[in-house]
Amino acid sequence: MMRGTTVAGRYRLVETIGSGGMGEVWRAEDLAEGRDVAVKVIPRGGDDTVGEATFRREAGVAARLSHPHVVAVHDHGAADLGGLRVLFLAMDLVDGQPLSAHATGSLPLADILTWAAQISQALQAAHRAGIVHRDVKPSNVLINHRREAVLCDFGIARLAGLAHHTLTVTGAAIGTPAYMSPEQARGDTDLAAPSDLYSLGCLMYELLTGATPFTGSGWNVLGRHLHDTPVPLSALRPDVPQELELLVLKLLDKDPARRPTAAETEDRLERLRSRLVTVPSRPPHRALPGPTVIYTPRPAPGRRHRPRPYAAVLWAGAVTGAAIAGELAWTTAVTWPWPPTAGALGGLLLSSCYLLDPPRPPRPTELQITTVGLFTMLLLTLGAALALLISHPSQWTAALAITVLGGPLLVACTTAVRRAVQGLLHRSAWHADLASTAGALTAAALLLAAARTGLPTVASLASAAVLWPATALITATLAPSGTPHRRVAHTRNAVGQV
Repeated sequence: MMRGTTVAGRYRLVETIGSGGMGEVWRAEDLAEGRDVAVKVIPRGGDDTVGEATFRREAGVAARLSHPHVVAVHDHGAADLGGLRVLFLAMDLVDGQPLSAHATGSLPLADILTWAAQISQALQAAHRAGIVHRDVKPSNVLINHRREAVLCDFGIARLAGLAHHTLTVTGAAIGTPAYMSPEQARGDTDLAAPSDLYSLGCLMYELLTGATPFTGSGWNVLGRHLHDTPVPLSALRPDVPQELELLVLKLLDKDPARRPTAAETEDRLERLRSRLVTVPSRPPHRALPGPTVIYTPRPAPGRRHRPRPYAAVLWAGAVTGAAIAGELAWTTAVTWPWPPTAGALGGLLLSSCYLLDPPRPPRPTELQITTVGLFTMLLLTLGAALALLISHPSQWTAALAITVLGGPLLVACTTAVRRAVQGLLHRSAWHADLASTAGALTAAALLLAAARTGLPTVASLASAAVLWPATALITATLAPSGTPHRRVAHTRNAVGQV
């Protein structure tokens, strides 16, 4: 435990406030100045690749960078801490949260533009001083009590490369893969200012949509930075102005020479932000010049509204339960109260699962089937294979074929039924998925009942193939389909309203 120990005879460690690949950040008391500071403690590697002279040189560069939107470095050096030789940086203690806590895709555009412009200002100052940050990402940006963005950890990525530490290890690339420029992904060592601008584009993309441009792990995401084109912002968030979308795409250009500079980026962001100001009060009957963008209020960050359509799932559960109970009662010799009990359990399970997976705006890159729908199809596949093995142990090859092919086949059938419900009844993808899963459970109950009555396999499958979409359509018709509340953007020409 380092709590309570003193670094370099001056900084008494009070509590940890963060950690990462390079070490821990502590809230500390500066005994010489009588104030609180943030101290990053970096253990020295066993191979001692980063000597103290190298560390002092790199940290000294960061310490010379003074800007309102950069966390200032006051002191740096090496010290013995509990028998361990460590390197340390003493910095301003910023009272606020990392920007990563706000990257939910629900931030107002005005906040995003303001913070991105402030980060651009910080990068301008750094690039003028010949400093490349190398690891621009939301967790390296702090939002202080004045709701201003402050960029931190200048020079740390460079030190990580020298020390063979990694914020994330992927081959020879040093950085965080989700925000790395193509030149970083290739492992280039002579990174320049455009690399930071690409990372800023990734950061802005995430603030606008809630996800980074490219997802994956390891080499996969690095390869996507090198070769793929991100999903257009307007497809994920329709209220994004076209000029902002074009700016983000320019920042994400694969060619560093085609990316805008930090100064150009800030200028375009400031012009965009000025256009998003709500129209002030004006004398009556005077036309307002140009289009005005008006946004309806949205929930505060961290409390995003996610609708839970109780009526829809309860109706779907009731229809499914009644169908399962009826099939078991009319086609099998199962005695009371097992048919209604099985039906009630099936309907309750369906409703409970879908209440835990409420609708949300779909993303083009995602599979349209919900988590519940996919899990249901996998369970039905495994259940069919297991039932075949129990009833006919010698038919293990057929059971294996069901296990391998059944899942994809049922997912394809689910997709077809969902699209039919969407097309015929104009339901949302989520409501159509709910109806399709309800139909699948009903069809599965029919197949189970048919197996107990000795109905030929072909006839059973044909009946299930008809019952599945029919029950889905009935369920979708009976279940109300409220549209999830979304924030919308209205563009209009003002015509003399106060």
